[in-house]
Amino acid sequence: MNLIKRLLIVVFVALAFNGLAFQLSEKATVSIITCSPGDEMYSVYGHSAIRVEDPRVNYDVVFNYGIFDFSSPNFLYRFCAGKTDYLLGAYRFDTFLNDYRQAKRSVFEQKLNLTAQEKQTIVNFLLWNAEPENRVYRYNFFFDNCATRVRDVIADNVDGGISYTDSASHKTLRTLIKDYHHKIRWLNFGIDFLVATDSDREATLEEEMFLPDYVMTHFAAARRNDNGQNIAQKARVLYRAPEQNTGLTWIWGPLVFFSLLIVIVAFVTYRQFKREKMKPAMDVLLYGINGFGGLLITWFTIYSEHPAMSPNYNLVWLVPINLLFAIVWLRKKWRPVLRYYHLVFAAWMIVFFVSAPFLPQKFHPVFFVFAATFFMRALAHSLLVLKFLKAAPK
Repeated sequence: MNLIKRLLIVVFVALAFNGLAFQLSEKATVSIITCSPGDEMYSVYGHSAIRVEDPRVNYDVVFNYGIFDFSSPNFLYRFCAGKTDYLLGAYRFDTFLNDYRQAKRSVFEQKLNLTAQEKQTIVNFLLWNAEPENRVYRYNFFFDNCATRVRDVIADNVDGGISYTDSASHKTLRTLIKDYHHKIRWLNFGIDFLVATDSDREATLEEEMFLPDYVMTHFAAARRNDNGQNIAQKARVLYRAPEQNTGLTWIWGPLVFFSLLIVIVAFVTYRQFKREKMKPAMDVLLYGINGFGGLLITWFTIYSEHPAMSPNYNLVWLVPINLLFAIVWLRKKWRPVLRYYHLVFAAWMIVFFVSAPFLPQKFHPVFFVFAATFFMRALAHSLLVLKFLKAAPK
């Protein structure tokens, strides 16, 4: 379902409800809906929602905390800065289910064991929360999203609360999201650039539930504190998507790309080194890429409100000042003095390779291939500089 249609449905339902709660019948049910991951970047982690069904009054509505608008002003900038606003939408469940059928994403339902009063309290809250003045919230990838909102709405409105009786996976936040990246390897690569040290701590059980699959798993084992009964019934499949063959996605992934890059740079650098004539074009390109990458990470570290963005130890090998060096290196008259910078950068890269296993942040394996590309170029320059210094008259 396209965005415009979805927003129209949201507005229609919001106007229809008009902020007024109504009395559920004894046949009403409240369920957690879990949708499998999709192929788009925004859907790769799956989705959670709440379904309220009352067949006696022909009421079947899904409350969806995952609505956002790509076309909103400065969306990309606001998303990068961690200032993205999501909203709660409410619309017919059959429309929601058909949307996921068309996307070929499986849909599961867990009906909840709630008292009549708890169901009424939850639907009253959701209707209030769906009102135009209440439905917008500041999205936070790890700690406030469509899945955590579902978790909290249910857990906060059960008399006596609930207890999660299974155990956490003992995975870090980084590992949890990487489990979903096998289809989009470049996404995995890019996120490892930006997600920093805080993501390498072990997630608690409740923190794991920023992922919809973990909401479904942990609620399946959760129990009510008042009577010890399971809070959720066994999940049933509302739609099972056909299996999809992911193919040889690694061929188009970063490992192959950067392996080819380092071979090309090694070949060109070796030929230039043997001739003792290092042409500046490759230096400007590589140092420029390195510096720009460092500048980008610095921006995210300082300005982004996304969690786990700082401190980012990728700044050890992606050095912002390299961008300035690349620009100045274009001027031939300054190169005799600037060439000593290659020595400094080569030594700094050695420090990175030696210290990387001991740093509190985990690095994508391809980062070392990428870093070796920069180091190779700096090392070749450094050896020529040392040769020149050795040959210089005393």
